[in-house]
Parts: sequence; structure tokens; C-alpha cells
Amino acid sequence: TCIRQLKFSTTACVCELQNILSPQPSCVNLGMMWTWAPWLFPLLCKFSLAALPAKPENISCVYYYRKNLTCTWSPGEETSYTQYTVRRTYAYGQKHDNCTTSSSTSENRASCSFFLPRITNPDNCTIEVEAQNADGVITSDMTYWHLEGIAKTEPPEIFSVRPVWGIKRMIQIEWIKPELAPVSSNLKYTLQFRTVSSTSWMEVNFTKNRRDTDQTYNLTGLQAFTEYVIALRCAVEGSKFWSDWSHEKMGTTEEEAPFGLELWRVLKPAEADGRRPVQLLWKKPRGAPVLEKTLGYNIWYFPENNTNITETMNATNQPLELHLGGESYWVSMISYNSLGKSPVATLRIPAIQEKSFQCIEVMQACLAEDQLVVKWQSCALDVNTWMIEWFPDMDSEPPILSWESVSQAKNWTIQQDKLKPFWCYNISVYPMLHDKVGEPYSIQAYAKEGVPSEGPETKVENIGVKTVTITWKEIPKRQRKGIICNYTVFYQAEGGKGFSKTVNSSILQYSLEALQRKTSYTVQVMASTSAGGTNGTSINFKTLSFSVFEIFLITTLIAGGLLLLIILTAAYGLKKPNKLAHLCWPSVPNPAESSIATWHGDDFKAKLNLKESDDPVNTENWILKPCSTPSDKLVIDKLVVNFGAFLQEISTDQAKTSQENNLGGGKNENRILSSCPTSM
Repeated sequence: TCIRQLKFSTTACVCELQNILSPQPSCVNLGMMWTWAPWLFPLLCKFSLAALPAKPENISCVYYYRKNLTCTWSPGEETSYTQYTVRRTYAYGQKHDNCTTSSSTSENRASCSFFLPRITNPDNCTIEVEAQNADGVITSDMTYWHLEGIAKTEPPEIFSVRPVWGIKRMIQIEWIKPELAPVSSNLKYTLQFRTVSSTSWMEVNFTKNRRDTDQTYNLTGLQAFTEYVIALRCAVEGSKFWSDWSHEKMGTTEEEAPFGLELWRVLKPAEADGRRPVQLLWKKPRGAPVLEKTLGYNIWYFPENNTNITETMNATNQPLELHLGGESYWVSMISYNSLGKSPVATLRIPAIQEKSFQCIEVMQACLAEDQLVVKWQSCALDVNTWMIEWFPDMDSEPPILSWESVSQAKNWTIQQDKLKPFWCYNISVYPMLHDKVGEPYSIQAYAKEGVPSEGPETKVENIGVKTVTITWKEIPKRQRKGIICNYTVFYQAEGGKGFSKTVNSSILQYSLEALQRKTSYTVQVMASTSAGGTNGTSINFKTLSFSVFEIFLITTLIAGGLLLLIILTAAYGLKKPNKLAHLCWPSVPNPAESSIATWHGDDFKAKLNLKESDDPVNTENWILKPCSTPSDKLVIDKLVVNFGAFLQEISTDQAKTSQENNLGGGKNENRILSSCPTSM
């Protein structure tokens, strides 16, 4: 700040310094003034950086009767160590004293107390707060206080909360007056109360005279046989400060004669002997107060057409199961306690073969804020009473049935916190016309929906070349957490793009088409509610290379071709049997008939010792007999030795014929040679 001021107002600062240091002002010698500037910078900055403490505001004082006078204030933002001093004048301005906080960093630095015996009541006093730090002192505005107007007492102590015998729906509260309460002042009280099951308090205000020794209050207009929670506080009349609330105390109002009951029934299938079990239920009407402690119930029932046959029984708990005949019955009930009996409640049980009427056309359930609302439409204008049943739809546990009647309305509401979240409830509405009960209309609803805890169990069936069928099972009811609105099938080829198909909740299978041949796929199914969806397990499959039809077609063509070939071969054989026999079994030349024997005379033919045969086709004639005589061996050796010379003697004219005969003869000769032993 000093540097900025000197930068922009150099001439003014220099003139001001010259007026101080010299009686003759001169604003010309700037060089001399800049010589003094470094010495004056700290002095100027010290004045500009000085920060006084914030002014204390919002001063408030409380007189804790016969204990102390405590004052508090808002200290403001502090930049350095600050000490606060509370200055007080009392005894109607005749005396004064001070109270100083111990440290500016303590928790109670904005509070200070004055103690006995320097406190007198009644009295008027003034309070002001002084804040001081290293840079200076600042004082708050003066405040004025009348001690009786700021007096605060200890809370009263509730001694008892009990009913008064013979007085209905009332409890009497008795307490002990605060010990340190002003004797010269009246006390005003606030009594708050609520039922044990409620969280909403109600209040009653009253005043007790200082001379009144009866510290009791009668709280009336309560519910019979109901437990209440009571709390009490007090204040000096004329003071703006209330005491703290006393410790809570509980008490119960007196009971009365039982209230009327509502009856309902659950009809079960008839047994083999023709009798039908009927489960009897009862409760107090909705909103009816609990007036008593019920000791038991009296029940009697009789056939509708014969009132002389009446059966009576007692019960203490419900449900109660009655075994009635096939005709219609009337059932009556009363509850009783030590003070009396309730009015009679009656219910008609229809006959087994009796047909009930239908009038509900449509019904729906929806959520509205924190309530579940069920609405329906009826075609019967004279029906104005309905019975609503609801119970959780569980797979294993037996249902716990709840029920309630509705009159003069076609809707029913229930708080969401009275139903379990993520549970499916079966809700049925029965129309009631006089003493007859109509056919119910039922729906399923959730008080709160969530994402399914698990996905569907998926299987793959009917795998083909380009098609496959995906099937899945319904999620168990406990894991659904909502109404399943649709299923989504996700599938993807290996290394390819993913696809999805969505179907409604009634479909549990889907056929995928236009797949690739001989390709691996991954598939999974997602079940969705209004809150979201959950995927099931992922499974893999591979499409076929050939379909069953293609395999059948190829097999049929091959088999047909073979069959046609066999037929043609058989036909050809029938038409030309010798040709077919020649093709299947070709003739083998006889070595004995070879022309090689004629080339060297009849002796060579005789020495071969070959067996003649009439059948040229007989293969046994093709087998040569082994040579056994030494002379035959010599002939063969001679034949082999002279074979080369024999070839040279063949004339040129007979070359072709000799070559063909020679090949045939060569084969036969080889056979001859291979069949003869080489040993001597």
C-alpha cells in the first residue's frame, strides 16, 4: 500500500515530508526526498497494516437461577490474539465488575459467566463486551437485562403417570417442582405426549401458581387402554427461556369393554366325507381404538335353514378352523374382557354348490408417493362394500393372509412400509352385497421393485447350420424382485459383432436365424424389471457344417448311384454273360500251348511234363507241377542257357509274332522257373 501510494503520489508525499523536516517547504529537491523514503516506508506500512479486533455483536445473557449469569456473543473473524472482557453494572447501576476470557483459542472464548454471591434477583444490569488485541481496543454496544426475564430453571421431575380408577381415557401426571425455582414467580409448563407406536408429539400448555402445592395435571381425551409417553418442561412466568425437557415417563389409560369385530373366512376344498374346512379370521375395524385386553372369544354357528342345530365353542387365538357341512352357514362371534362383551359380529358361509356373482371388470395397482394404490371398476352399481385380501407369493413358505374391508369407494391404499420391498404380493378384491360374497378379482403387485438378483438359466437346443433355439427357465420368485416385463437374448459370433433380440415375459424360448455355418457363438439372456435387468449365465455353442437334410441328400445320392451301377451291371451281365465273365475272370494262357515248344521240337514239349486240361478257365490247370527228375533239371538249365541264342535265331519276318509268343512264353517260363527248385 505504501509503495503504491508513493508510486502514484510521489510529489505529494515529498512535499509532506519537507513540511515536517524543514520550515521552508520545497518540492524541488526530489533526490533528497528519495534518500529519506526507505526510512519512512516501515512507519507508513505499520499504520496501514494495523487491524483492530472485530466488534462483538449478538450479545445474549441467560440467568441460570441461583447458579450463574452467562453471556455469549459473536466474536467475528480474528486475525491475531484477542482478549475479551465483559463489563457489567448491577444492583441497579450501583456496582460493576468484569469477566475476562482466559484465551482467544479456547472453546468458550465467546462466553463468560458471573457467579454468586455477586448475583441478586430481582435486578437490572448492563453488559458490554470489550475486544482487545495488539493493535487496539473496540467495545460493543451497551445491552440491558432484567434477570427475571432471562431466568432459566432446572427441568421438573415426573414422579408418576397413571390412570384414575373409574375415569375413562385419562391419565394423571404428577411431578416434582424444580428445587431452584423462583419462589416469588409463577411457573408455566408445557406437557408433550404421544402413543408408544407414534413418533408425532402433541402438546398442552398450562400455568401453576407459586402458592399451589398440588403438582399434578389430568390429561384427558385419550384412547382407552393405550400406552402413552409423557415429557414436561417449565419456565418462569415472564421469562423467554424454557427449561430442558424432563426424562420421559410412560403410562397406560384404563381399559373399556371390547369394541366390535370384523369377520372373514378362507374356504378350503371339501373333504371326502362332504364336509368343508373353513378358516375363520377376525380383527378390529381399520382405525378402531384398542380399548381393552381381550380375555377370549365366544363363537357359535348353525346351518342357514336350520337354526335349531347350533354349535358353540371358545377360542383365545386365531385362526380358528371350522368343519362345516355342504350347506350354507351363519357364524357369530363376540369378544369379552373383565369389563364386558363386544357387539356380535356375524358372517355368512356360502354352500359348496352356490355360485357367486361377478361384477369387477378390471383392476390395476400403482405406486403413488409412499403408498401402493389398488383401483378397480365394477358393473354392479349397488355393490359398495369390498373385502381386500393380500399375501406374499412365496415358493415354499405358507402365506400369511392379511385382509381389510373398504366401503363407499373403489380403491384401496396401503403404506409401502407395511409391505416388504422386492416381494410379490397377491391382491384379491371380493365384492360384498349384503350377506353374499362375489367372485374375487386378483392381481400381483410389488410395493417396491428392484433388479433381479440372478438371471435366467439358459440352454441351447436344435443346433443347426444357420439356426438354433435358445430356451430359459423362469427366475424363482424370491430372486425376481419385481414383475418381469421382458427378456433380452444377446448373442455374438466369435470375433464378430454382437446382436440382441427382446421378447415379452410370457415367452421362454427364441429361435436365432441367419447364423454362420460352422461358427462358435456366445449367448446369454437378460431378465428385466422396471428397475433394470440382470444377465444369466453365458453359454457357448457351434453351428453345424452340414445339416441333417444335406447329409441325408448326399447319402441318398451316393447310395442311389451305387444301386444304379449294380442294376446296370446286372442287366449287362444278363444280356452278355460271356463278356461279363471275361471281364470279371479273364483267361490265362496255358504255358503248355506256348509256341516256344514248337521252335525246338517235340522233345522240349515232352520234357515239360505239363498237365493238359479241357477247361481253359480252370485255375487249377494254371498251377505247374514241380520237376523232380535230374534230367528235367538239365533240360531247364539248357533252356535258360540257350535262351539268348534262341532269340538271335528268330527270323526277321516272324519278329512281331515271335515277340508276342515270347512274352507269353516268358511269363510261363518264369512261372516254370519259379515253381522248380534250384537245388541239385
